[in-house]
Amino acid sequence: MKFFLFGIVQGLTEFLPISSSGHLYLSQRLLALEANLLPFFVFLHLATLVAIVLYLWKQIWVSFLNKKVLVRILIITAVTAAGATGIDHFLKGFFGNKFFVPLCLLVNGLILLTTKNIIGGRQHQDITLKESLLLGVLQALAFLPGISRSGITIAGLLRMKFRAKEAFHFSFLIAIPVIVGVFCAKFSDLAQMDVSRSQMIVGFFAALISGLIALKILRVVLTKARFSSFGYYCVILAVISLFF
Repeated sequence: MKFFLFGIVQGLTEFLPISSSGHLYLSQRLLALEANLLPFFVFLHLATLVAIVLYLWKQIWVSFLNKKVLVRILIITAVTAAGATGIDHFLKGFFGNKFFVPLCLLVNGLILLTTKNIIGGRQHQDITLKESLLLGVLQALAFLPGISRSGITIAGLLRMKFRAKEAFHFSFLIAIPVIVGVFCAKFSDLAQMDVSRSQMIVGFFAALISGLIALKILRVVLTKARFSSFGYYCVILAVISLFF
């Protein structure tokens, strides 16, 4: 049941802009699990990758046939990789601090709140080189536990005046190479997982199904201009976790 819960948490929070890494960290502390579950959490990202492909396969096919969009995605991925490497090298030591994740959740919530009442009309094909570099930096910041990748990239795209639906699609398009890259980088760690095959299967399908549900929820929320509402949740969770 614990690994089923981890799968549900990963699927919902990977796509909803409330930070999967932050919630998995808090869930592990609440359940008092001392084992190193990072390899298992990396494995769960495969389920969310499958969810993205199943939900957005048409947009993925069209976008990856567009040379300009493909180049922009490669630039964003390269900047993300460089930024994530820097974070891993200089800041990883702070991740275990019990105040670090709540503070990141608080920052994440405040970022989401800045998107209130923003309306744009641009399409993702219009993204410039400068905006691609900025998106790469924003996506790299999501390697901080408590900062949502979907949240910070969609917030960035909305503030660049992209349409809500376009921000939704492009945010998850640029997630694909990052998820694949992280999985490949951490592949050797999977052999160290102290997790049974049945626990892996339960976690995988829980993450896949909940991920598809979360994508549907997020799309509806974005089209109804309620994206900033997730910010209140993150701020409240941050304050609660700081004290308890």
